[in-house]
Amino acid sequence: MRQPSLCRVINRSDELLMPIPSDDAATMWGVDKGPTNVLIETNDGRTFTVFISVSKGKFFLFNGWSDVVTHLRLTSGGLVILNPLDCTKFKLTYCVNGVIPECILPKSHDYTLSDLMSTIYLSNKTFHVKIETAGGKVCFTNGIDVIVSLYQLEAGCYFYFTKWFGYSFHLTIFGKNGVEMNFDVVNVDEVEVAPVDCVKDSNPISDDPPVLAEQEVGRYIRFVRMVAEDFMLPDDVSAMAKLHLGLKSITIRLIHLSPSIEFPNGTRREMKEKGYALRSWSRFMNTAGLEVGDTVYFCFDELEQVLIVERVVPHIRRT
Repeated sequence: MRQPSLCRVINRSDELLMPIPSDDAATMWGVDKGPTNVLIETNDGRTFTVFISVSKGKFFLFNGWSDVVTHLRLTSGGLVILNPLDCTKFKLTYCVNGVIPECILPKSHDYTLSDLMSTIYLSNKTFHVKIETAGGKVCFTNGIDVIVSLYQLEAGCYFYFTKWFGYSFHLTIFGKNGVEMNFDVVNVDEVEVAPVDCVKDSNPISDDPPVLAEQEVGRYIRFVRMVAEDFMLPDDVSAMAKLHLGLKSITIRLIHLSPSIEFPNGTRREMKEKGYALRSWSRFMNTAGLEVGDTVYFCFDELEQVLIVERVVPHIRRT
């Protein structure tokens, strides 16, 4: 069984004496037990022998740790991640900050795009999270809240992203104690926050940025959502509906029902989320026969200014 990784935000005292979280030490070595020294391997292939000091039942990286600090130029505020290769050997990764470095995205990426979607793998689940620029940085935005809500994460947890290919990432989450959290045995039945997942022409979600489909006159865009207690319109749909020029009702067409139903639905400005939402969402859910957790395939037609529900996949709940 793989041992959990551990992380810590470096402060000044850690440059001389690096504590090992008690929970992690107990998992690897047992209570009040441990080796006299461990090996630490850095990303550039160097290996250091670091001795362990024990004080009041707590473990610290001591003699030899300062050599690692000097070699990697570790400074206060950086994030150190120690991945156990076995019970006496660690692979060390050092992160400067928590935003996405621009160098890991394709050089041809247009940073003015507002609808770039990433695929994030966490344990045995897949999430789709929006990537956009904010304050000159490239950041994960809409969709991260889904992960936080599903796993009931608290402030103080650390997210560690490993890039795979394209816009795909593997996510490791560390608890406030600095120990990697294991979600393999976590069963999630209910979805409380709707992700902003875009698709192209009813095809499955891909790692490529979504595009607007062309008609003879006008354009349309398709997207898919998990039903939650509220509904935020994607930015592209809000722009097509010209909601930035003034709030108005949008025509809703439920073609997944027989016979189909059509009705107007009001919109509202969400200052906190910086976007636009549908009013009377609970009434919308009742009319469309939706339940929290269902997957809904939408299409917005720019020419007719109609939001269409094309298909609904019911959420399967465990019994």
